[in-house]
Amino acid sequence: MNSPNKLLLWDIDGTIIRTKGAGETAMNRAFKEVFNLDANLYAIDYSGRTDPLLGRMLCEYYGVPDSPTHNQAFVDAYVRNLSAILAETPATLLPGMGVLETLANRTDCLQGLLTGNVQSGGKCKLESVDAWPFFAFGAFADCCYDRNELGPKALKIAQDDFGVAFSKAQTFVIGDTPRDVECGQQIQAQTIAVATGKYSLVELAESEPDFLFEDLSDTEAFLAILD
Repeated sequence: MNSPNKLLLWDIDGTIIRTKGAGETAMNRAFKEVFNLDANLYAIDYSGRTDPLLGRMLCEYYGVPDSPTHNQAFVDAYVRNLSAILAETPATLLPGMGVLETLANRTDCLQGLLTGNVQSGGKCKLESVDAWPFFAFGAFADCCYDRNELGPKALKIAQDDFGVAFSKAQTFVIGDTPRDVECGQQIQAQTIAVATGKYSLVELAESEPDFLFEDLSDTEAFLAILD
């Protein structure tokens, strides 16, 4: 069997799925559980951040001492609350995400996750829309505060686990925030921005992605970039 020659690294929230505020609600509940304070995630600039960093940012915003133990307790409480919320109100796939199954069945493509979610949180979200099996691996944010550390991690996993050293021309990072674009640019990948999250086409264009879509409903145009 031929080795894959294209690596696709996907963000989750706002790119693949919409959770209808489940993540934000789960984080607010987690902060209340761990720190006994009412928090509002919307008070901070949370888009494109890692889950552990959000815990640290909330602690700073509300004047609560942070520590690795507190941060882990926050993340664990977040995932527990997230699971309960999504069990009642599952996430929804964004336009064009039928392409995930198409790409998962192509031998020339390897799909991974490049996400600020911790692994258990990302799995919970994608399982709620039956999309978890489409990804061969993931670079997750467990114990990671800097999202830009995840790109090199993803490339290393791809090489170590699948035996392929993907070039920058063979690597595609897909996301919905300027931080996703920056993360891809850090590893000199091809960056594909989609305006399906908080950021408009104009705002995303300022981050200078290689390709820019309103959404991925035009599957042929998206696949043409890869081929």
